[in-house]
Amino acid sequence: MSEMIDGNRAQMAQRRTNVVEGAAMSASLLCLMHCVALPLLLLLLPGFLGLFAQSEAFHYAALVLVVPAALAAFGLGYRRHRKLLPPLLGVIGVACLVAALLPGQAEGGETLFTVVGSLMLVAGHMMNWRLRARSMQVLAG
Repeated sequence: MSEMIDGNRAQMAQRRTNVVEGAAMSASLLCLMHCVALPLLLLLLPGFLGLFAQSEAFHYAALVLVVPAALAAFGLGYRRHRKLLPPLLGVIGVACLVAALLPGQAEGGETLFTVVGSLMLVAGHMMNWRLRARSMQVLAG
C-alpha cells in the first residue's frame, strides 16, 4: 500500500514538473517568435498592438514571465537529474535577455541578444525535459 502511495506521489510530482517545464519552454519560444515575427507583426497589425510589441514594456513583461518559469523548471529538473548543463544554458539565456534590455545597444544588438537568449533557454529546457524523463525511467525501471 505504501509503495502505491509513493508511486502516486511521484506521478503527481512528475505531472507538475511537466507543466512547469512546458510553461517555461513555451515562454522561451514566445520570446523567439516575438523577435523573428516582429517585422511581420508590425506590417500586419499597425497601431497599438504593434507599438506594444515593439516597446520595452513588452520585453520587461516577457522577462517577468520567463525568469520565474525558467528558475522553477531548471530547479526542479536539477533536483531530479543533477546535471548542470541545462540550468547553465538557462542562466546564459536569461542573462542574454537581460542584456538585451540594457541601454546603449548597437543597431540590432537587442534582437541578437534576445534571439540568442531564447535559443539558449529553449535548448536548456529541451535538455532538462529529456534528462528528467530519463531519470524517471531509471527510477521506475
